[in-house]
Amino acid sequence: MSTFTRPGINPGFHYRLRKHIQKKHGSINAFCRAVGIKYPAQMTPYLTGKCAPGKKMIARLESDGADIQWLLTGEAPRQASTALGETLMLSRYRMDIDMLFRKVRLHVQRFSDLYKPNVDAYAVLDHDKSIVDLSGSLENFLGYPQNTLTGMNLKNIMHPEDYGVVLRALEKETRSEAILTFNSKFMNHDGTYIKAEWSLAMHTKPMSDLPEFAMIVKSA
Repeated sequence: MSTFTRPGINPGFHYRLRKHIQKKHGSINAFCRAVGIKYPAQMTPYLTGKCAPGKKMIARLESDGADIQWLLTGEAPRQASTALGETLMLSRYRMDIDMLFRKVRLHVQRFSDLYKPNVDAYAVLDHDKSIVDLSGSLENFLGYPQNTLTGMNLKNIMHPEDYGVVLRALEKETRSEAILTFNSKFMNHDGTYIKAEWSLAMHTKPMSDLPEFAMIVKSA
């Protein structure tokens, strides 16, 4: 239950806010980048129901295209626990991600003469090609400290020429469930490059027109 009361703001605002962010951006980090919030931790009070939105936050949400009337006065979730609903939302999103990884792995196995079935790292990219999920595997693969690549744009860890190849390939691809394969140079934490073979699966996020991408990587 929210710990604040303010006229015009009904209980459940934090739930509706999280729903808006997940639907449009897929992650808190992506939302913060879109509205100009430097530190994602600043969203914690709003998302946990400990803080009501002020004029500045409402202005940011309006610029993001949010339905302010619904955010402030919409009916609260009927679940006995808002946390339970949030857990269900996250679980459904994780199921979609897992399905993406299974599809990419099947693609790799079909070309067993060219690819080995082992995978060194994986990640999920949002519509801006920024990393939103990696479980530490990509950081281990490239020698980065834990939790340093979340939110990082793909172009910052790939050779510029190779990143240009990837962008051109994505611009030409129109299939919503396409899987593309590349040979690229990724930047290690020490500034050197490592050659890698990787596959990128395109997918449209549920309840959104925005794409997301699942990638698996292995040493070349």
